[in-house]
Amino acid sequence: MEKPIDLAVVGGGSTAVSFLAQFVAELDRADYGGALRVAVFEPLGEVGPGEPYARDLPTNLLNIPAGRMSAYAERRGDFLEWINSRGPEVLDRYGIHEPDAGAFLPRPLFGEYLADVWRKLCARAGELGIRIDRLRARVDGMALDPAGGRLRLETSAGEFQARRAVLCNGNLPTVSYAGLQGRKGYFNSPYPVADLVRRVGRDARVGIIGSSLSAIDAIVALKESGHAGPMLAVSRSGRLPAVRSTMAPPTPIVPPTAQEITALVRSPERGLTLEDLYAFLSERLAATGDALDLADILGYGGSPKEALGREIEASSTLPRSWQAIAISLNEAIEHAWRLMPDAERRRFHADWRALWMTRRATFPMVNAVKIKRYLDEGGLRIHAGNSGLDIHAAGDGFEIRLPGAQGGTAVHRVDFVVNATGMSTDVKASRDPLVQSLLARGIAKADPYGGFGLDFDTGCLLDAKGGVVENISVLGSLAVGTYFWTMSLDVNARLALEQARRMAGELSVAGVAA
Repeated sequence: MEKPIDLAVVGGGSTAVSFLAQFVAELDRADYGGALRVAVFEPLGEVGPGEPYARDLPTNLLNIPAGRMSAYAERRGDFLEWINSRGPEVLDRYGIHEPDAGAFLPRPLFGEYLADVWRKLCARAGELGIRIDRLRARVDGMALDPAGGRLRLETSAGEFQARRAVLCNGNLPTVSYAGLQGRKGYFNSPYPVADLVRRVGRDARVGIIGSSLSAIDAIVALKESGHAGPMLAVSRSGRLPAVRSTMAPPTPIVPPTAQEITALVRSPERGLTLEDLYAFLSERLAATGDALDLADILGYGGSPKEALGREIEASSTLPRSWQAIAISLNEAIEHAWRLMPDAERRRFHADWRALWMTRRATFPMVNAVKIKRYLDEGGLRIHAGNSGLDIHAAGDGFEIRLPGAQGGTAVHRVDFVVNATGMSTDVKASRDPLVQSLLARGIAKADPYGGFGLDFDTGCLLDAKGGVVENISVLGSLAVGTYFWTMSLDVNARLALEQARRMAGELSVAGVAA
């Protein structure tokens, strides 16, 4: 029987590449000299980009400036350095002239960078005697061998034995509007937007479910490709994300540390409250010299077009230091979440999470200006559905029913519906075979706030009885219930570095067991 895989990495997207690049770098730094076999299971054609950064239209923009995009937690400028080292050819393909650290570049370009990081880490691993096998296979199940302490991976390419696994299996598809699945004209995701543009007729009536970042990608891709038909975007709130300020804060924002967050807790019984965090962040805002403008922080009222106009004006003329302070929380945000008692977490999800998502997940000015133009020209409308939003198939198309202005129901007929509500983290509702396997076998349990239940210190799964499964850890979106903001590349890179260091340290001390 073939020797078991020492480390199985499930998934080959950005988080997996970030973990592996930092894992190999840590082993290199430790002068690791043992034999090690790593297998990466990725069903897509290319390792690195995953779905978020896959080859697609250049209208898909990063929502983080180029200077902060990197596979390495401690080398934040790596992406920009890679661009500068490539010469003009790579930039010409995307119509980019002189990128700077503050530019919001096309996501497929970052995908090219990740593919190159993958190639380089594999080459360096080979020089260190580390064997990395890439298997173009989907992992559909996983089981524990109680006697040998090993894992059995059930894949589309057969079964494999492994000593340890890191799950980087990416975002789960949305489970909303499941009744429309398979219906002609329905897209359960906007991506790839190139496919959207190809299949949607130029004059077709299009309904977009959602008004967040994914919805913006779909709208811009269609409109910039010449779509002339009416477009209606609907969401419960009808709110667009905040627009990222084009001006730097007057003073540099120093990220809070885990120790500073921990010090906010006045008593273990009370834990960290939302009021504690509010006071802390307000003090940090005051230190910048910016006034506490709740209208600006919480969002402007009025119609979506009016609110977006005010957003554009504010982000063109004000530093909006509150945005930089919110972003700086990325360095320690999981510690704030860990210290909140369950009652506070429930309060946050019930009262504040929707607002947090629209204000924290900002989008770049270039797309904000485009969306405003579409609204001004009348080719795009954005409406709030609140709890009365209803979308169903009707004839050859779809009907979108919204609460009317006078208390009735407004009915809108569309030819296509694009579900841009984003990813799901509800593992209980997921149809993903691996997720179902882990839950059904009691190897994992659902976290009430999304993803799997994990041990905070190691990122390892908690089984159905609450025990730590020491040889299966999780990175990425399915770690959301434990670490909260795992939709952010820099947070995932930092958590990946922590796991890489821990595993590399264990190997350096003990070597790989026979």
